[in-house]
Parts: sequence; structure tokens; C-alpha cells
Amino acid sequence: MPGDPRGAAKNDGRPAVLHVAEAWGGGVQTAVCDYVRSVPEVRHLLLMSERPGCRVADTDSLFDGVWRMPSGHVARVREVGRLFRELRPQVVHAHSSLAGGYVRLAPAVPTDRIVYTPHCYAMERGDLARYAAAAVQAVERVLSRRTGTVAGVSPREVELARSLRKRQRAVHVPNLVPRQEAATAAPPQPRTEPEVRTGDGNGLPPRTVAAVGRLCPQKDPAFFAEAAAEGRRLMPSSNWIWLGGGEAAHRARLERAGVTVTGWLDHRSLQRLLGQADVYAHTALWEGAPMTLLEAVGLGRPVVARRIPALESLGLTGLVDTPRDLAAAAVAVLTHGPGGQTGARLDRLFAEHTPERQRMMLRYAYGQ
Repeated sequence: MPGDPRGAAKNDGRPAVLHVAEAWGGGVQTAVCDYVRSVPEVRHLLLMSERPGCRVADTDSLFDGVWRMPSGHVARVREVGRLFRELRPQVVHAHSSLAGGYVRLAPAVPTDRIVYTPHCYAMERGDLARYAAAAVQAVERVLSRRTGTVAGVSPREVELARSLRKRQRAVHVPNLVPRQEAATAAPPQPRTEPEVRTGDGNGLPPRTVAAVGRLCPQKDPAFFAEAAAEGRRLMPSSNWIWLGGGEAAHRARLERAGVTVTGWLDHRSLQRLLGQADVYAHTALWEGAPMTLLEAVGLGRPVVARRIPALESLGLTGLVDTPRDLAAAAVAVLTHGPGGQTGARLDRLFAEHTPERQRMMLRYAYGQ
């Protein structure tokens, strides 16, 4: 497709970063928009393809130029090369695995100008067979020779980058803990009505455990469904809710377990409901540095989370291994309070997840 003419019209002499995002939406979109705000002294351009089945916010106005990817992998590699030759950005910043492939396979882009943020390396996917994960790792190892800098969203990504290529230039660029009014407000007062209301302008009932995200294998809704069934056995008055939408089979599985599924919510409604939850539960099978978890921290919510390497690398404690463990941990918070996973403790843990730190690390990644 032809490029948006804004890409050339706003060339005012400032250095440019071309962001390439094949799965535009969700956490990737949030992270990239944070990057744009953290480094405003460069022109930010965007080549993107919207993630199927995901609600995408209108963020075009943040960028100095926006292009939509054509269909087909080969065409996308060619489009990366075409835009690089036309725009001559100082940096091409690839976001997630496929975009990382498109950028590093485009011969027109010099290696030293490529910054790659995996947003979780694909070989970390828990739904891949062993041979498939090995094949993905082999591809990443080969492509690492065409990677100038890895800008990892977690220490785990930096560690993996250096395991793929010993001398890989890599830096941890932390995702932000959003600081919002709801985060400093008093906790929701106990309510007397037990029924769950699902994003229709009303709030959540007391004793609510909430998960957030797209209903897909990565987020492992089945894990949350099993935890909910056990949690309702341990505490019949507890309420379990999934804030988000996605694949119908996952929704049905959750609803059979007694979980309320809201469907897609606008970001304001999601934040309001998340801020009312008594516990935030994170059940993903693989992650980079999940934005929903950081949003829960910013809202002061107690967190119970599944043990995966990315969360261990971020320093989270009290991680659980089974749905039964998650249910027990959540019910313990509902019964006795948050204990070690208080908002104050999590704030200290994520103290460097600030715009200032993100800006510093991005400027290093961009060679500024």
C-alpha cells in the first residue's frame, strides 16, 4: 500500500525511528506508544499490521507517519526495505518475532541500525512441541547475526539474546508501571450486592479475583478456569472474572467453571474494573513483561501469578505452579489480605519501571 505522505512531509531534520510491528494491538501497542512518549526528540514512524481479533486503539496521531503492511511475508520484507530506502531512518525497531524476521531479512537495512524487541522470544512459547521450539531457536540464532541491539522488555529477554549470540549488544528497556489516579485512591469499599456486573457502567462485587487479556493459548484461560473452580470450592462467596474477549472456545471453558467473561472493553472501563478487583491473577504460559500485570501494580492491586521465567527474572515472589496453588493464594489474599504482595512492595520491586529509566535505555539502544 502507498505510504502515508506524513512520513515525508514532517521530515524536519530530526533523527527518525521506524517501528515495525506485525501484531499491532494489546501489549505491543501499549509498549511502543510508551516508547514514543519517552523519546519525543526523534521522529517516530510506524509500519504495522493489526493483530486479528484484538481491539486496537487509534494511536496514529502519535506518529509522524503510519503505513499498513501488505499481505504476505515476502511482500512485507520488501516493504521494510522500500521504506528504509525512502525514509532513511537512523534506527529500524522491530517488535515481536515476525516483525523481527521481516526487518532482519531485508538486505537494505544495515545490521547496526536494527533494534529488536521480541516482546517474548517465540521459543518461549509453551504450546510448541520440543522440535518446533528448537527450530524457532535455530532461526533466532541465525538472525541474531543481523541484530544490532536487542532491547529486551525483561532481564530474561536480555539473557536469551546473549545466549543466542555471545557478543550481542543487549539492554533491558523496562515496560512502564502506569501511574493513574485509581492507583492512589482508597481501595473499593465493601459492597452488599453479590451479583457480578460486567463492564456495563457498574462495578465489581466484593471478593473478586480478576484476570485480564485476550482469550488465547498464551494467556491460558484453562489454567484460570481450573483455579476458579477450586477457588469457588474453597470460598463459595468468591467471584472470578475475566476482563477481555477472544476465542469462543476459551470463553465457553471459563463460563462452565463459573467465570464471568466481560468481552472486549475499552481501556478506561478495563482500568476502572481492574482497579476494583481484590486480586489480580496472571496465568499466562509465556510472557515478555506483561503490561496488564504492570497496570495492576500501578493500580495498587495484590498480585498472584503463575511461575514462568519472565516473571521470575522480574523478581516477583510467591509465584505458583498449579491452578490449585493459584486458587489457594488468591483465597488467602481475599481472607487475610495481600501479605507479601502488597502494593508498596510491588512498587519497590518495579521502582525502575519509570519513563526516565525507559528513556535512558531507549536512547542507549538507539545509539544516542
